[in-house]
Amino acid sequence: MNYYFKIIAILFSPLMLIGQNTSTPSSSNILIRFQDKIDGYNFVDNYQTNSRNPLSFSIQRQVSKLLNIYSIEYSGQQTEGDLIINSLQKDRNVIEIGYDAPLTYRNTTPNDELFQDQWNLERIEVQKVWNETTGGMTANGDQIVIAVLEKGIELDHPDLLGNIWRNEAEIPNNGKDDDRNGYTDDYFGLNLDDLTDNHPVLSHGTQVSGIIGAKTDNDIGMAGINWDAKILFLSGVDLSSEVIEAYEYLYNLRKKYNDTNGQEGAFIVANNNSFGWDNTRPEELRMGLELCQMYDIMGEVGILSVGAGPNNDVDVEIVGDTPTNCTSDFFIGVTSTDESDQKSRDGGFGGLSIDIGAPGENIQATNTGSAFGQFSGTSFATPHVTGALGLMYAIPCGQLANDAKNNPKQTASFIKNILLAGTDPIQGLQDRTVSGGRLNVFTAMTNLQIYCGTTEGEQLAITNLYPNPAFGTITIEFETPDFEDYQLNISNSLGQMIFEKTISPPRFSNPVITEDVSWLSPGIYNLSLSRGSEFISRRLVVHRFGR
Repeated sequence: MNYYFKIIAILFSPLMLIGQNTSTPSSSNILIRFQDKIDGYNFVDNYQTNSRNPLSFSIQRQVSKLLNIYSIEYSGQQTEGDLIINSLQKDRNVIEIGYDAPLTYRNTTPNDELFQDQWNLERIEVQKVWNETTGGMTANGDQIVIAVLEKGIELDHPDLLGNIWRNEAEIPNNGKDDDRNGYTDDYFGLNLDDLTDNHPVLSHGTQVSGIIGAKTDNDIGMAGINWDAKILFLSGVDLSSEVIEAYEYLYNLRKKYNDTNGQEGAFIVANNNSFGWDNTRPEELRMGLELCQMYDIMGEVGILSVGAGPNNDVDVEIVGDTPTNCTSDFFIGVTSTDESDQKSRDGGFGGLSIDIGAPGENIQATNTGSAFGQFSGTSFATPHVTGALGLMYAIPCGQLANDAKNNPKQTASFIKNILLAGTDPIQGLQDRTVSGGRLNVFTAMTNLQIYCGTTEGEQLAITNLYPNPAFGTITIEFETPDFEDYQLNISNSLGQMIFEKTISPPRFSNPVITEDVSWLSPGIYNLSLSRGSEFISRRLVVHRFGR
């Protein structure tokens, strides 16, 4: 049978119902349930005829024959409805009576004051994803961290403070490098200017951070793409040298997290770069090629990098641009789209270097002074993509969470490809971006869940075993109905097991195993894959010559 996490259906069925308190007169209709043999229409006729002071109401329709429920319609004020209920609930023929209650569709609409102004979130369909996950944690409980490189930020902005990353391995303001990472008191991230965690209060970084992860559903401000993901802030980034140093800081934190199985470091999945060098190719920029190399280095430990294209209607393949001209598989270049769903007039483009478009005009964002505002530019398109990457890691899929820790490089590359493959096609981006489309978080997440829940095989099978006869190494191609561990066994002609190995079917590559069998004596063996009652075997012949 196929292996499913039973989450695809949830995404496609977000409209779950919830009843409201029936003590509140939330409609002009009253529901009444009679004893089984009572006809509601006759009951009302008799009431109107025989009552000394009949109230004005009538049966609208029978709601349920099985439960003998009717809907009563009345005209007038709430007080009249209250009188009807108080009068009829005393009748021995009435089981239950009360106001009809409008339901609420559970579509996870946050209560932030400015959410209705965030056209961009509707366009990328992130609200549909929030029905399944609002970000913050992987399925296995890893705290998702998104890094932002900027000049400054208002850390205590009321819509940001709850989502700012803290280096819990560091004791703040004690003058010591508690986590031995080379930086003293980097509790709230790092300021590259003075190597402290005191960040200058500046608007641009405050704005970008809010798009990625403003605290959401807190009755104030705006909604972030991630409701609870932590933002690791790096300020004082003004020079290419500081960018490279910031990247190495992120690399070391994520590598430590990988090496210690989450006991130390930080689970950084993406970093946002809403800056660049106009009309300059990486090879023309001092340490530009090294900067590009850092994207690959960070990718090795599982960090994706997202960068803004220029705020000019130019082809970056012709005029040059850094960092979007970097060719790393772990970098995503972004241009801006407008409310008409076209490339912004002042957004750069490039069929090889700009990967994707995202909303970047009149974007609601946090601002300094505990304020909010609307801003435009590729700087504000880029955090949409960065935030989407963080949200994708929060998919309720345990295997993906395992892969993100055990195979961080492959997982990061896979997440990038899924994101680019899930865009909405936009005419103005065709042949001008790699994907040809604008970010759609819901489509990307749906595709990720489909892949997360299925494998190539309907059942356990060894599809190929070669060379057979063998005399050195053998290659085993197989299929499994899920991604759980299986046992690879080799037994001799007497049925005695002489080799056993646990294998985990790979998610990001073809299920292929290569094993050395040169140590086996010539003869006929039985090779099998199994788990519980699932079992499949093939005959293996070890050659008598050629070793």
